[in-house]
Amino acid sequence: MADNVFGNPITNSTLQAMPDYEGKVITRRDRAYVALNMKNAQGKDKDAQDYVEKLREEWGSGVATLCLIYNATGDTIKFVCEYSWHGHIGPSPYPSEIENGQWGAFLHVKTAVVPSGSAASCVYRGQNNNGQLCDWMVAWSNPYHRLFADNKAYTEIREQGHYEAPHDYWEYIFSLLNDLSHRDKWNGCLSNVSTGSDTNPLCVGIFTLTYP
Repeated sequence: MADNVFGNPITNSTLQAMPDYEGKVITRRDRAYVALNMKNAQGKDKDAQDYVEKLREEWGSGVATLCLIYNATGDTIKFVCEYSWHGHIGPSPYPSEIENGQWGAFLHVKTAVVPSGSAASCVYRGQNNNGQLCDWMVAWSNPYHRLFADNKAYTEIREQGHYEAPHDYWEYIFSLLNDLSHRDKWNGCLSNVSTGSDTNPLCVGIFTLTYP
């Protein structure tokens, strides 16, 4: 397990040990549902937050976004791409994979000397309940000049490959950053993101599936 992912994966074996699922056929949606309900189990959320806060302390003062992503999609999600409007990834990379029931953590920071803040997006690929590949995207804006704008977060889900070259939707996506939180539902998938309102906010994205 990578240093920047936290929690035990929630698998078929996890559910088979639960009375509610004993002897039942377990679906991806079942695994997603259990993972969502166990997002704070065994202190894994705190472990992820402690990790990214330590990264921020080691990096130093200045604008930085402390990012956490929780996977409750029922299966492993994989990093696809990122786009930084301002700033760059910090000392820890984007997690390459986050298993179902795990938190991924990373720090995004402003560029040294440049008064432009931290604004970026990242994309992870997973599956809906029918096994169709979908791309979850979260974006955040943490401006340097806080007198003129507050922090913002945005999320959406689209088809596999939507955010990769030759497509270029990044300036349009930046224009959609309007509030401290956002929610999107698409093709059986659900995503929520929220950010704090300070120079070192916690930005939290939760990826899951929709439920009947």
